[in-house]
Amino acid sequence: MTYFLKLKTDFLDLISFIRKPNDIQLKIAPRQKLFLIFNLLIIEIIFSLIFVFPANYIAEKFITVKVTETFKNLTLFNAIFLVVLLAPLLEEWIFRYSLRYHKLFSSFINREKWDKIFPFLVYAFSIVFGFVHLDNYVNDSPLFYALSPLIIISQLSGGIMLSYIRVRLNIFYSFLYHAVWNGLFAIVVPCVSLLFTPPFIEHAVNYDLKIEQKVFINNNKPITVDIKIKKNIIYSMDAKQYQFQDLLDYLYGKGKFSTDEGLINIHFKSKEGISKEDFLKILQKEYDIK
Repeated sequence: MTYFLKLKTDFLDLISFIRKPNDIQLKIAPRQKLFLIFNLLIIEIIFSLIFVFPANYIAEKFITVKVTETFKNLTLFNAIFLVVLLAPLLEEWIFRYSLRYHKLFSSFINREKWDKIFPFLVYAFSIVFGFVHLDNYVNDSPLFYALSPLIIISQLSGGIMLSYIRVRLNIFYSFLYHAVWNGLFAIVVPCVSLLFTPPFIEHAVNYDLKIEQKVFINNNKPITVDIKIKKNIIYSMDAKQYQFQDLLDYLYGKGKFSTDEGLINIHFKSKEGISKEDFLKILQKEYDIK
């Protein structure tokens, strides 16, 4: 019961900060700071389940949301360096470092005026932080921008959360939280999910198919693709560490079909061959292809 009371206290202080941000730092021990970080992580995960995932789902009902090439074909090392370390470090320095009154500010603004403009600074930096992440996606349609708040709701809410941590604790803990969050959803969740995703295997009278999903590129293994097609009839296909979207673009034309699936290993063989249309129907039995 004591833990839930502490969780409630932290939640209420966060809500109070969201309603009216104030530049007040908590004077607590490092262990208590880590405990607060953990509670905030729980709160944001619950928020994501209730609001973020449904919002993203609604947006994707109207438009195709695809990530940029930057986040494709990453090795585990690349993901750790770029997503877990470099991005949080740069973003915290740019968007949150200045969210504490400093003696250097006193030469052009006093504390009273700072406290008055502080809520607007938090909101402004959080909104800019959120919309900067639109660059993570490939889509320039008017509807994409109209639905953009639903697409980047995680970054908008995350901007407020990170501002709260930066103010209540310090810049190190906002970086730590940012790094943990990115690592959790960019590395841990996909890897754990893959453990419970068996290969798609289908043995039919006229073909054999096996598709294995991957999370990261292995630099010790080559990226290969070998596809035999004659007059729109597919006879064989062997691809290693190949993007599912690139496969669809190669077979059916760029942008005709889209999928959120990432890296795959695929082996297909058919003595008589099957049409591209029939092959697409086979894939659609297992994967979401629009």
